[in-house]
Amino acid sequence: MEKEGGKISRNEMVSMVFLLLFAGHETTTHLISGSVHELLKNARLRDWLEEDWNRAGLAVEEFLRFISPVQFTKPRYVRKDIELGGVQLKKGDRIMPMLAAANLDPHANVHPERLELERKPNRHIAFGTGIHFCLGHQLARIEGACALKALFRRWPRLQLAADESQIKWRERAGFRAIEHLPVAVGQ
Repeated sequence: MEKEGGKISRNEMVSMVFLLLFAGHETTTHLISGSVHELLKNARLRDWLEEDWNRAGLAVEEFLRFISPVQFTKPRYVRKDIELGGVQLKKGDRIMPMLAAANLDPHANVHPERLELERKPNRHIAFGTGIHFCLGHQLARIEGACALKALFRRWPRLQLAADESQIKWRERAGFRAIEHLPVAVGQ
């Protein structure tokens, strides 16, 4: 923007710094806790990942798709009249893209209801798309893979310490987040 003659105000600069520092914190936390939850529910998947931690990046991509920590985007406005999925939209209509629904689209991924850590290709849009693609996508991927690797290397027998029915999910629109995930070190 400044290259084109515009100026970034002090408030805009402060807002950008806060966005870059804090925007990914909560969402990455939910990615990690959701991934741990799925691995503790399915020992076969955890064993597959522990056999070769070089697979962590591939697994994180699938966790991003399957868990979808960010469920939808900010509202957008239709730029021109268009038909989308049999629905007529008019210029100016307000829409809210549902990332979680797109990540479960059977036209994008075969058997989207299944958690398949080896999924290739993986056509998720957990980070959005186009000009709205998440700036912190690489950091989130690295944090997810490193957290899983560190946690399960430190505690390879980690297990759920509560019945699945007792796992509480946050009731906050827009996020898929575990409120509290009780675990035990195991023997």
